[in-house]
Amino acid sequence: MAPVKRYAVGAGAGLAALVLLAGGVAWFGGGYDRWQSARLVTDVCDGVLPADEVRAVLGDRRLKAGKDTSEGSLDATTTSLRVTCGIARGADPHDGAHPGEATMTVTVNGVPTLDREDRRYESLYPPVRSTLPPAPLGQGWSGVFAMGHSSGEARATTSVLLDCSPGRGDLLVTVAVEGKKYLDDSPLDNPERRTAFARVATATAANASRRWNCDADLGEPPATVPLPVNEDEYVVPADAEGACSGVTARGKTVDRVWESGSGAAPIEECVLGGAKGTASRLTALYGPYAEGARHDAAEHTGKPHPSESGQRSGVLDEGDYWTSAECPGDDGPALFGLTGGHDDETQEAGADRAYALSVLKTFAERSAAAHGCAAPAAPTATTAP
Repeated sequence: MAPVKRYAVGAGAGLAALVLLAGGVAWFGGGYDRWQSARLVTDVCDGVLPADEVRAVLGDRRLKAGKDTSEGSLDATTTSLRVTCGIARGADPHDGAHPGEATMTVTVNGVPTLDREDRRYESLYPPVRSTLPPAPLGQGWSGVFAMGHSSGEARATTSVLLDCSPGRGDLLVTVAVEGKKYLDDSPLDNPERRTAFARVATATAANASRRWNCDADLGEPPATVPLPVNEDEYVVPADAEGACSGVTARGKTVDRVWESGSGAAPIEECVLGGAKGTASRLTALYGPYAEGARHDAAEHTGKPHPSESGQRSGVLDEGDYWTSAECPGDDGPALFGLTGGHDDETQEAGADRAYALSVLKTFAERSAAAHGCAAPAAPTATTAP
């Protein structure tokens, strides 16, 4: 029987060695990277990042944490909530799904900002940069998806605004992703990638709502995310059905428009132009984005935005026309503006001004009504004193 026992012991030892070997291969072949990456994702941003959604965008290997800060709270009376974190992924030629470098920056902001004086010389909220109008996120979310390409990089920004229970303020979640060296030329043309990017923001928003007792009504996990408007996706003004609905043409100067789609969003845009390119831009800003615009205007000019002193419409120092409307809630008035339609000294100045005020009025009235706001003030060419 001894030989049998020795065989059994040898077989057991061999099996154990194989198990250890397999574990070592898994550990040194990527298991440790995946474990470390999963731990990193769940540790940053006060624990509100969705691990599965982040890994769907960045993968598992070589994730590194960037800036990670947290201050304030949603029910604070002096310091607003602001949580920021960054995650970076190095290039991996063996990872076919995520081959290039990428960075993800996530910010959770309490709205409105209480400590504005402490945040001079900086924007209150992360910008949503887009050459042409961003796309409403839809599917029960108040938010937008914007994208762009520059120097071989693809950039995508998703913002989600949560309407918290009364007395709690609101929450704004912004996720910005920049990536290099994807397998194709336009990675965001892939609907699966756009949806994966947006799901990081919506899942983070859901976690943040629970984490800070926001108790907001949440949308559904995005099943698809529309592409923002592209250069070749213009329509003639008469056919506009979204943000440019009702805006009229003006000869060859404005015979085509680029527009945000319909849907609840804190930012809406309508770009006017012709065959020679874009001429001017109509923008509607709600909640944090209107608040941020007022703050930025004061930083740039050294004096408060005219709306802070009770003016309801007029012309800013840069020559941009603007108007405002009162909206439900405590976020302050919505702002509507037209940039690029400045007064000049030509014979057409009077006609330019009349057209600019007319299209701003149409744009602002449609947007305000869609958001349940009061009628905007009639746009004027009055400069603030």
